Amino acid sequence: MGSQKQRAENNFSGGINNEQSPSFVGDNETVDHVGFDFDNYPTLRTRKGKVNYGASGGAVTRLLTNFRENYLFRSVGTKLQYDNNGTWTDITGTYSNSDWDAANFEVSGDHALILTNGVDPVKYYTGGSIVSNLSANSPVGKYVTADPSRVFIAKDDILYWCGFQDATDWTSAENSGFAQYYTYGGGDITALFNYKDIKYVFKRNSMAGLYGTNYFDFRIIEVSNNIGCVSFKTVQEVNGRMIWLGEQDIYQFTQGNPIPIGNKVMGFIKRINWSQVGKCCAFTDGLRYYLNLVVDNATEPNLRLVYDTRYDLWRVPAYNEQFRYGAFFNNKLYAGNASGQTMIVNEGDTDNGTPISWSLTSKAFNENVGEAEKEYKEIHYQGEFFNTQSMTISISTNDQGENFMPLEYDPLTHGLASDNKNVIVPMDTTPLAYWMRYRLSGSGQTAFYLVQRYYRVCRVQH
Repeated sequence: MGSQKQRAENNFSGGINNEQSPSFVGDNETVDHVGFDFDNYPTLRTRKGKVNYGASGGAVTRLLTNFRENYLFRSVGTKLQYDNNGTWTDITGTYSNSDWDAANFEVSGDHALILTNGVDPVKYYTGGSIVSNLSANSPVGKYVTADPSRVFIAKDDILYWCGFQDATDWTSAENSGFAQYYTYGGGDITALFNYKDIKYVFKRNSMAGLYGTNYFDFRIIEVSNNIGCVSFKTVQEVNGRMIWLGEQDIYQFTQGNPIPIGNKVMGFIKRINWSQVGKCCAFTDGLRYYLNLVVDNATEPNLRLVYDTRYDLWRVPAYNEQFRYGAFFNNKLYAGNASGQTMIVNEGDTDNGTPISWSLTSKAFNENVGEAEKEYKEIHYQGEFFNTQSMTISISTNDQGENFMPLEYDPLTHGLASDNKNVIVPMDTTPLAYWMRYRLSGSGQTAFYLVQRYYRVCRVQH
């Protein structure tokens, strides 16, 4: 093969793919990145920021939800608090330092938030600074959901439901009731969720739906005996589908069988710290599913993924946020972390005043001539660098590993409009290569459109 000049380009419209070997990843996918969401897709743009909302509660967030359309409600450590116009106000009483679940319903004609944590008596909240016990016969379960007719509580492997439109009635014959969820593997219920007016119950490796419209015909029907849910806080309804984290994958469900959607982020799923998996959580803005995982040796959620249902793609917005719960309320996305701080997510261009750090790593390009060495000459990239604080460009001549070499270049000399940048790869420091990867990293608001590679294919030695 003779020596010849070549040109190739790629963009970042394919999201992340850390399951395949870097040699088999799509040209427009990244093998690793952080700091990006799906705003302005297919452009790869730095995600929006976060801002603190009110004071920290000083202890781990144990619940964050909304009370009707009125305001936010949270648990931090042993406290319950409501949002009083941006000020978190304590609710009278002392409560267990346990994760809560909640559902909006009515009690005695008043709007109420039903609260349960599997330890304290079931509570209800109707506003102000007082929480009351629901009723002496309410099952003290870990999970709760509701539809317009009834409240449902899961305790151990039993699903209970209250009397018709009476959240205080859990004992009346031929009105309230319960059903035991039997499975081959046994175990307790791990999640409960109301989706399309069917109550879905999960165990760690199975799921079923409670079908029926009244006490007389309620029955639990199996959906799967090998797909379940490992953390109730990961179950969300997103753009007409139910999504959650299972033992082997991330799943979405509309009807029929659960469909795995986590193949492109399987590298992260394999790194989950399973001893802390119950702390994994998710929240949604209605179109995007944000999944917060505890990976490696962490003890709090330290990796946030985002799945956009419109594009069927994954990206990685952030590390080390420690988000425990989230809620979408009045068209804003809120999240509470392990320190008890509630934040507005996807707000502004910084993280509470700090420029957002980002990084992306391309696949290993062999330019479809894997047997020939390449002499890389230049890298060009197009994008917007309107608030970029810093930027580094590095390349690697290996298909894997962390042996990246930074390039001597000032990438921040640019105008305010969309820019073209030209990076010359000096051959006195860059050897001939069968493979080439590049890494772009920096901080501040940045958007990438395209990257071009200019190289010369060398003669194959026989």
